[in-house]
Amino acid sequence: MPCFCTGPAEHVRNYYDWGITPLLPTLPLSLKLAAALPALDPANRLDMQIAAMFEPARLPRLDFGGGAAFQLAATFNLMVGSFKLDDLPMFEMQMQQAAASIESNVWPRLGYLTTLKLQPLINYALVARLVLDLQDFGLDPFEMASEPPVPFSHSFSFSPALSRPHLEMVKILGGLPALAMLGETLSLPPLGSPDSYSGLGNFFGKMADLRPPHLSIPLPMLTKLALVLESLATINEAFGQGFSPAKVRRVQLMLQNWSHFNIPLPLEALRLNAMLQTLPALEDFRLGERMAGSSSFAAPSFHFSPPRLAIAPFLNVMLALQGSLQFAIDMPAFDMCGLCPFA
Repeated sequence: MPCFCTGPAEHVRNYYDWGITPLLPTLPLSLKLAAALPALDPANRLDMQIAAMFEPARLPRLDFGGGAAFQLAATFNLMVGSFKLDDLPMFEMQMQQAAASIESNVWPRLGYLTTLKLQPLINYALVARLVLDLQDFGLDPFEMASEPPVPFSHSFSFSPALSRPHLEMVKILGGLPALAMLGETLSLPPLGSPDSYSGLGNFFGKMADLRPPHLSIPLPMLTKLALVLESLATINEAFGQGFSPAKVRRVQLMLQNWSHFNIPLPLEALRLNAMLQTLPALEDFRLGERMAGSSSFAAPSFHFSPPRLAIAPFLNVMLALQGSLQFAIDMPAFDMCGLCPFA
């Protein structure tokens, strides 16, 4: 039975005592480019690796409602083990329990965090994320006296290696494994088989009949709480707890130092990096390509568009809270509560 147990929520309240979020100078372009360099290197560029293996002429026509089916599959896959997706009455009761636990355990202890100004906090977290990324590459942005060297020719093209239609097909292929995983978990007919239409339709049709539980807290406020928790956890990981004057000054000096660096790459490099971040993992793409090229997808086309789910916003907020609490305190947010009479 899933719930947000009292312990983790109380732990977060005691752990994060932040006060006022400081304002930071403008984020230097050089810092963003430095963090993007590994992904832009031709030896690592995901779009070039995919383009070298992609054979669209061999694939059937696939359409999954603009990717909505993959997004829902990913959402439900994350809930497997915490919720009984194949038992709708139990699933409804579990959603109600999660809602009650949010109202009784999470919001009274953590709701005050939503009074923090979100944009300065996100800006600070963005700096923290870039610092962590550079440290993962073996670079310390606080100690660097000059910008890192560009590992490839300045004349290198920053145009995507995939055309827009091919890019959309790559995303579809990368989403197939998640949809297949959900089907296997729920014992649905194999994806691409004649009965897969009806199997998926029946599952999502039953989910479309469910109504979300009542919450007195607006979902946008809970979404903000999840963003605040994730931002605070990222900042804590990069800079340590709290916003002491010495710590803030150190970050400000680092940003000022990077504002004098010059990485000779055009803005197209950042646009390309943003596109690369939308691509599926290479392993997911290859698996999806093999699935689509198999005999189970022998039909000339495969189309499926899921219905609109009224519970989707509630589920997304629950997953956001679960993920941010796990990130913040390294503890599952959905846990078996010893005080729960249903446990």
